[in-house]
Amino acid sequence: MIPNNIADEFEQCIKCGLCLATCPIGKELFLEKYTPRGKIQLAKRYAAGDLEISEHYRDIFAKCLLCGACSVTCPSGVKLTDVLVGMREEIVGKGGIHPNLEPAMQSLVVNYNISDEENSERADWRDDINNLPDHMYEKERAEVVYFVGCVSSFFPMVQSIPQNMVRILEAADVDFTILAGEEWCCGFPLIGAGAPEKMGELIEHNIEQVKGLGASKMVFSCPSCCRTWKEYYNTDLELFHSTQFIQRLIKDGAVSLGELHETVTYHDPCDLGRNGGVFGAPREVLGSIPGLTLVELENNRAQSICCGGGGNLEMADSGLSGSVARNKLEEIERTGAKTLVTSCQQCIRTIKGKVRREKVDLDVLDITDLVVRAMSDA
Repeated sequence: MIPNNIADEFEQCIKCGLCLATCPIGKELFLEKYTPRGKIQLAKRYAAGDLEISEHYRDIFAKCLLCGACSVTCPSGVKLTDVLVGMREEIVGKGGIHPNLEPAMQSLVVNYNISDEENSERADWRDDINNLPDHMYEKERAEVVYFVGCVSSFFPMVQSIPQNMVRILEAADVDFTILAGEEWCCGFPLIGAGAPEKMGELIEHNIEQVKGLGASKMVFSCPSCCRTWKEYYNTDLELFHSTQFIQRLIKDGAVSLGELHETVTYHDPCDLGRNGGVFGAPREVLGSIPGLTLVELENNRAQSICCGGGGNLEMADSGLSGSVARNKLEEIERTGAKTLVTSCQQCIRTIKGKVRREKVDLDVLDITDLVVRAMSDA
């Protein structure tokens, strides 16, 4: 049954409906059952024994980005995301993982990544780096571990992110290493799938690998990896998202940036911004680039609208994910900026994929793309 701390959230909901105005899924599907308020009421009925888990209800709760926008808006302070994740766990316990998620979840068990690739290929993104050092960024000891994450490791569209990161860290003389094939998925997809109990082996392995290197700090370019380590890994390591670490390097004078004369807008990734509380660092990095003009999106910081790629929705319902991405793209276009910058590899995949399919005139960049470009002009 749903834990008491989750069930307690039901009684706080006053059914005001303010969450409906911020939910990308509710605004797309226009049915109460798909809104946060509707899902809360379904969860309440389930807890009371008035409804049973079925494929229908599994699909309803799968249609959620877990973006957290509803929780920010709720005047009663209901932790809606906790309820939604809790219901996914209940659904998995009674009826199994959503069939559309099974291939990725099975890959986690067999390959320790979501991509159904040999994990030994996790660092193949190095193949496109000129003048690769002899150690290939794998050291026996290092102060900092750069944790790349599954998406940036295996999806060509965003492999420029780790390539950029190692270049930035090298330029700043940071004593760092990567785990390469010994990096396993952080386990975040299992949380969204409703199976967090399967994270134990992944957590134990990753902590053991990092500690074995004598590292005291970790840097993540994936906001979800960073969030997962902070919330699920019991460690005394200092954990930084790449924007936080780069901001510190710039402030300390370890990275010099030249001028870039262009106008950009910035998308706050859900797990970095609203769910992670990191809003200032990426903007400070952008503000450190001379000549760069930042135009904020209408909905920014805690009110940022999800790109459509969160909550495993891309796997569960790719069409719905694409519709949310289309709405996000329309908001971006209204700024007039021809360059979108973000700090999340999944946001880039989702938005850039939509841009390419619809042939929209928009550059979609990770913040490290701009930093490397500015470093070249310094």
